[in-house]
Amino acid sequence: MFPYNTERWKYINLNPSSPMIRVLIKIHKADSPIRPRVNWKDAPAFNLARTLARNLETFIPLPCVFNIKNTIQLMNDLLDIRFNEDLKFVSFDIINMYSNIPITELIKIIKITCKQNDLNIGIKNKIIKMCNFLTKQNYFQYKDLQYIQEYGLAMGDPTSSVFSEVYLQYLESTKIFDIPLTF
Repeated sequence: MFPYNTERWKYINLNPSSPMIRVLIKIHKADSPIRPRVNWKDAPAFNLARTLARNLETFIPLPCVFNIKNTIQLMNDLLDIRFNEDLKFVSFDIINMYSNIPITELIKIIKITCKQNDLNIGIKNKIIKMCNFLTKQNYFQYKDLQYIQEYGLAMGDPTSSVFSEVYLQYLESTKIFDIPLTF
């Protein structure tokens, strides 16, 4: 058992329970589909996930080349563009983003990114180990039954937004310049 004064206790949820799923109805959409929401706060891996999410960008900084901070930045960026009749404006949207992030590909991208940032092998191995562990925590409870989300990132997991950003920014940095060739 770990002594109470060690750092390890920060990562352990001492009173864990299965993440509970709730749904919100999207009243603004046709047929009123649902938006699943999972409360991960009591999950056994919550503290570890929150810590990794907070610190991952320190170890593998994201370029954010194609990101905008707000609508003011978007408007200023658009004003700097010379318009002509051949210009095309494209906006991408991802349906069910978290469940569509391929985990195996994500782990490969994190390994590549760690290597590109010349991370110490020990830190790299710890990051990969935590990422592998956390991406397998795709379960939740509804009523009295346990379910496993078979694909993608866990809803409500603090690392899911960071992992999806890592995945999407990698795609942007490696694929975005090929997109105009398809139009």
